[in-house]
Amino acid sequence: MAKPNHILKWVGWAGADALVRLFCLGGTTIVLSRLLDPADFGVAAIVLATAAAAGLVVGAPFQDALAQRRVLRKLHLQSALGVSLAVGLALIAASLLVAPILAKAYAAPEIQYLLPVTMLSILFSGHGELVGARARRQRRFTEIAGADLVSHLVSAPLAIAAALLGAGVWSLIVLRLAGVVVQSLMLQTRVGYPLMPRFSGPHLADLRRIASIASLDRITDNLTYLLFSNLVASFFGLAVLGQMNMAMRVIEPVRGAVMGALHNFTFPTFRRIALQKAPDSERDQPVRLLANVTAPIFAGLACVIPLLLPLVTGAGWEDAVPIAIGLAIGAALSMPAQPIFTALSAQGAPEYGLLGSLARLSMTGLVLVALRDWPILAVCLSRLAGDAAAAFLALLFPLGRRQWPASVRIMLLLPAWGVTGLMSAATMAVIFWLQPISIWAALIGGIATGIVTQAMLLRLLRPEVLTQLLAAVRPARNA
Repeated sequence: MAKPNHILKWVGWAGADALVRLFCLGGTTIVLSRLLDPADFGVAAIVLATAAAAGLVVGAPFQDALAQRRVLRKLHLQSALGVSLAVGLALIAASLLVAPILAKAYAAPEIQYLLPVTMLSILFSGHGELVGARARRQRRFTEIAGADLVSHLVSAPLAIAAALLGAGVWSLIVLRLAGVVVQSLMLQTRVGYPLMPRFSGPHLADLRRIASIASLDRITDNLTYLLFSNLVASFFGLAVLGQMNMAMRVIEPVRGAVMGALHNFTFPTFRRIALQKAPDSERDQPVRLLANVTAPIFAGLACVIPLLLPLVTGAGWEDAVPIAIGLAIGAALSMPAQPIFTALSAQGAPEYGLLGSLARLSMTGLVLVALRDWPILAVCLSRLAGDAAAAFLALLFPLGRRQWPASVRIMLLLPAWGVTGLMSAATMAVIFWLQPISIWAALIGGIATGIVTQAMLLRLLRPEVLTQLLAAVRPARNA
């Protein structure tokens, strides 16, 4: 088990990464939202969603497989790199054919040039995923958080400079390209990875099962965003897609930071518990504690979005507010359930994560199509419904012989959601009271109320959880 000082060091780096991510991406959003129009953000959303989906095919399938192997040899690493490079080059070549089709379909000629250039990022993002898997295996979480931190410090100023120089939508591409290149190079420098690709059939066979299921899971999860973006653009136009993209630029930096921290830290913990056949209580405790952290983060964000987003984006982005609220509430439901999927994956059952991604994809598409006559409502509720479907699947799906009853899983998360609901009600009441005085007073008062109320409710209703949370980030006196 990780020593307390190691946990604190990782928490410090992860916290710094999250703050820098919010600061940098928030800064770029403030600048770019005033220089670009919603249609520009819509074009970028199509291009970036396509590249992100391709990037997951390149490196992500091997991430859990490399991290889970009891014995990992150099040929495992080289073979994973060889397949990743081959797939990446093939997808870049395919983008040259797909780009003109998308440009014509959306009447956006710039896509013809934007997509192939953006696709170059998948070679670096794929490499970064592989090095990240090696770092997770070695429990070098600070290197992962540090590389992410530096990538944002470099890419955000470059994107802002490009926008100020008149690069237009290309500035959003610069943000993506610079970020993945810097992150990849940083991880290679700090962690290292054998860069001579090989193709060893027996070693690839060792990784096949976990890699194939993980690949389907990651692809399905990313297809939700890709399908979502294309349906929104097809049904409602690039301007509405731009509003959605702006909402995501407020929520996704927080969601991405939390998601990365959850997976990087909890997977090795659950893997150790599975290998040592530890008591169920050791598996349940991280799920319970993390639910009481992640749910209030996103519920609180949903409360302050009507105040925060207009301050960040300026005028012209009013439709992004309800979309961002829906995204935040969806994250408040799905993020607490994510450690359940991670725990099952660490036990050698990644197929449950795949089922969760399929549920999210299916529900998102169904609700979007059903509500297509109400554009903003459809965009808002479809993502919320998809996240809710994945969360409820994590709680209710029968696990057979794995001896983790639905009733136990429900009681790990339900109290956290209940406390979070009470905190949200108090926060919204204070915001409603202070908003006539000043937006800034309402924003600061709402945030302060949320933090204090959450701590007080945990102290009154869940004192054991508050004690365990404090103990998790406070080293023992004799450590």
